[in-house]
Amino acid sequence: MITKILIKNFTLIEKVEIDFSTGFTTVTGDTGSGKSILLSALSLIIGKRAGQNLLKNPNLKCVLEAEFNLSCFNIRNLFIDNNIDYFDQAILRREILPNGKSRSFINDSPVNLDLLKIIGEKLVDIHTQHQTLASSNNSFFYSLIDNLAEQQLIVKNFNQTLVNYRELKIELDKLTRLNTSLQNDNDYLLYLYNELSDVNLVSDEQDIIENKLKLYKNSEELKSSFSQIDQILYNSEDSIENKIYSLNSILNNISKFSSNFSSIKDRLDSLLIELNDIKSELNNPSFDFNNDYSEIEKFESRLNNIYNLQKKHSVNSISDLLIKQQNLKSKLDESGTVEINIDELDKKIRKKKNYLKELSKKISISRKKIVPKLKLQLESLLIDLGMKNASFDFKISELDEFNRFGSDQIEVLFSANKGIKYAPLFKIASGGELSRILLSIKSILSKHLNLPTMIFDEIDSGVSGEMSNAMANMMLEMSSKMQIIAITHLPQVAAKGDYQLKVYKHNNLSSTSTMVKKLSNKERIDEIAKMLAGDLMSDSAILHAKELLN
Repeated sequence: MITKILIKNFTLIEKVEIDFSTGFTTVTGDTGSGKSILLSALSLIIGKRAGQNLLKNPNLKCVLEAEFNLSCFNIRNLFIDNNIDYFDQAILRREILPNGKSRSFINDSPVNLDLLKIIGEKLVDIHTQHQTLASSNNSFFYSLIDNLAEQQLIVKNFNQTLVNYRELKIELDKLTRLNTSLQNDNDYLLYLYNELSDVNLVSDEQDIIENKLKLYKNSEELKSSFSQIDQILYNSEDSIENKIYSLNSILNNISKFSSNFSSIKDRLDSLLIELNDIKSELNNPSFDFNNDYSEIEKFESRLNNIYNLQKKHSVNSISDLLIKQQNLKSKLDESGTVEINIDELDKKIRKKKNYLKELSKKISISRKKIVPKLKLQLESLLIDLGMKNASFDFKISELDEFNRFGSDQIEVLFSANKGIKYAPLFKIASGGELSRILLSIKSILSKHLNLPTMIFDEIDSGVSGEMSNAMANMMLEMSSKMQIIAITHLPQVAAKGDYQLKVYKHNNLSSTSTMVKKLSNKERIDEIAKMLAGDLMSDSAILHAKELLN
């Protein structure tokens, strides 16, 4: 329930603080006094978008604040899920800056407007005759019927399952489109993969082939060089080999004179061994000096193939080509995986759909069972509100597709008088009739649910005194289980309130301000007498006012 409202620098209000209590509070005031301003302020507090020119003083910010007692509402998790500190006493605040921007807060934590609206709508339910006419749909009848049927949990389960079902269908659609795209590319991807795979690439073969080709293509020059080396080292009279042997012989002769000579001779022996190894390698090279043109052509063909593949795939090495080959394989494998996932997802969707059908059938059966009871209750309440011949017909038909209410389509037909054919409720009911119907619906709901604070803005407009008294009694009865605030211009309704607030204008030399005052018993008598007789209050008006209050 609302415990306090603070309004600063808002339209005609400089500053107003209003304390609220449980039960039934009525709000009265002359036409143009500013009753609608209070409603506008509260609407902004619970998330309505701000319009233009809302600041009384354009140089100062506007502050709109409402304090709520949340102890009767099960919304703790909503606070926790959105990282907002939860207390039984919560404050919703809206600030509108001179530049037109606004800020929203819950318990001093900044929040976006959408979250403020979600939480605000769980705390306050505002009804006007205009809004009732404008909201010409049957959506709230689903909630009404389901609450009467005590199947809120199964409907909640249905909604959660439906959300998951739709998410799975979206995922399936994405996978199907991906699979189509993959299938369109598969032939080309397979061609590229096979092209690389058939070559049987080896990571280091490019360097090996390039080196071999250098040797083959320069074999004549290599032969000549090898021949020269052979002459220098071995096959001439002044060859290095012969000279080393000569040195070795000399050192052998003188080594007996000193051990130093012997060590030098040993080193020279090692040199001879190394020279012989060189000779052996040169005599048996790792390649063939003979020009085998077929071998050269084979290597060149292999190398050109590698170069072409590198150019095609915009890479510079065989390692990069092997990576490309693996990536292509992964994409081809992905296509097969996607098809498997599509099959599995399709099975899940079919299972969810069957479950939704089962739940929607149960929901529909319960609705059809409770509708006669609802019809009887509504028609009985409307008799008390002067609609003795009002009659409802609830038509429940099955849809081909699911909606958030199940698979039912509920059409509410209405006839206000005998002999008049049934027609859609919102097309034929007048504003006054809809107001009374709405009040009756909320009255029924209040007996089954913890409803938020209910604010009725002149829904008694166009209703006779007798009927307004009946509407007031109904709101008074509802207030035993919830907080009711009614903005009214009818004394019969105002008198039924446990408390009464008066909205009035205060004028000074330079400006006009809207004020709000909680009336004492004496002030209530005067205010209601004024509502009955105008400014010229008579003794009979005062007496009548006292009777209404008693």
